[in-house]
Amino acid sequence: MTGGAVGIGNAYAQALLTAGWQVSVCDLREAVEDPATFNSEPDRVLGTIADVSDPADVARVIDNTMSGFGRIDALVNNAGVWRETNPTDSLPKTLDDFGAVVGTNLYGEFLFGRAVIPRMIEQGSGGDIVNIATDHMVTCGTPWDVCPRGPQCPFDRAASGFQGPPRPTGGGGSMDLYDISKWALNGLTYAWAKALRPHNIRVNAICMGATDSHMLRGFHNHAPSPEEEASWMKTSDAAEMLMDLLAEGPSGRTGQAMNACIGRPCKLEPAHTQLYVRDEDIA
Repeated sequence: MTGGAVGIGNAYAQALLTAGWQVSVCDLREAVEDPATFNSEPDRVLGTIADVSDPADVARVIDNTMSGFGRIDALVNNAGVWRETNPTDSLPKTLDDFGAVVGTNLYGEFLFGRAVIPRMIEQGSGGDIVNIATDHMVTCGTPWDVCPRGPQCPFDRAASGFQGPPRPTGGGGSMDLYDISKWALNGLTYAWAKALRPHNIRVNAICMGATDSHMLRGFHNHAPSPEEEASWMKTSDAAEMLMDLLAEGPSGRTGQAMNACIGRPCKLEPAHTQLYVRDEDIA
């Protein structure tokens, strides 16, 4: 589990521990080394301070995990950062932002996946890789025509100024680096799903929308309006969605980018029709 000290990642870790898993968590925050952060016994959770964009740190986390628990059955690529970026930014700012945002959100997930995959193949018992992406890269069900169009959907109301569905993708002009880092996860998810299906390793992406988390609160300068906060999804629901996905086991879905955006229930829905890979490639 990457980025598990706070927010959605912490909720994921708590849910895994409650379900009986042993969990190795990394984060830049020192709190990751304290079992109390996860309400767990020290022998069931292993915390490592690490930067997911540093190959040496990634190798150290994997080595610590194997030494502590002896195997890796699932990788939850959760660590992520957001910065306000714009194509008109200065080059020095752009380069610094690129290293931070793309380095964490894309390169970090790539590094951890490539480090874990050989271990899972060697174990011979399959496994799961779950890339935590964003609802910016999907739209109302992906494909949009399976959108449930629930009465709570903010994108299906004339009063909102948007005539939908489909809900628009993308996060706007101030999120170009965040969006490219997350859209690129489609490439990892689909390519890995095809390559790893013979090894019973499933690869999926959960495309999380606005969820009450440290990152989202930072987006609102840690002072969201009561109305904004009330609209957010709950980390507990996000964690339940992850656990339901893992519970499917080796015969479950793979190569899916699952939408969890405001306006639809934050829960695991039936697998949708593939858009970017053929069913026979991942069956």
